[in-house]
Amino acid sequence: VTTLAPGEPVEIELGYRNIKEAEIQVYEVDLLKLYLREKNLADVAKIDLAGIDPAAQVRVPLGDGRDFADKDKTVPLGLEREGAYLVICRGDDLFSSGLVLITPLKLEIQEDAAGSVRVNVREGGAGDAGGAFVPEVLVKVVGTANDAFLSGHTDLRGLFEADGIHGTATVLAKAGERQYAFYRGERSIGSPPAEAEQAPQQQAQQMQQRRFSKQLQQSDYLLNIDADNRAVQDANWKAWDSLRRGKNDGVEAKQAY
Repeated sequence: VTTLAPGEPVEIELGYRNIKEAEIQVYEVDLLKLYLREKNLADVAKIDLAGIDPAAQVRVPLGDGRDFADKDKTVPLGLEREGAYLVICRGDDLFSSGLVLITPLKLEIQEDAAGSVRVNVREGGAGDAGGAFVPEVLVKVVGTANDAFLSGHTDLRGLFEADGIHGTATVLAKAGERQYAFYRGERSIGSPPAEAEQAPQQQAQQMQQRRFSKQLQQSDYLLNIDADNRAVQDANWKAWDSLRRGKNDGVEAKQAY
């Protein structure tokens, strides 16, 4: 994602290796709708754009295709209007993609390890310290382990806060029809996905199983003693019962004392 302030030259850095020529197509998009539909930016190059005219199209010669080394080239796109632009690059049978935001908005993000994301929206583009805070900006926040976005508008202080974010946070902001801002976190916050998705009933069941297992381990050493005692008692009872039921006429000499 390349973020630029209005008036700055709109250029992107293209990395390549062993490619003769690249074709770059630029499409103006609604960033919120795009992200809500795709959930992330991993597969934006696969979006079906048939029948949509690009806002800009550039062919970039890169050499003879025998570089045998990674190279970079700065490519001007010739864009001026504020907005969000999807950039698709094709070279031979390879594809790459990115976003360009031309915006006067600037996001200041504070992430809490417990899963809280604090968003301040200010005037000022990339590289600017920022001006006044902007109220009534639509903000959407989601974590990689969340099922849905948390949405709201900034207050008079230009502030919006979202709680219950799990995983790596993504923040989208939109003011008016063409002003966007984007932020993607670099660290995981909130509960781990497995813990966040685990139902309370499952947790209680696991605790009960652990307690039973601990009790069983403490009493295992008594099991052999109990089994031996029962075996001795059974043998004694069978011997006595056999003797009781037997027919003895008189007393044999060996049994007399």
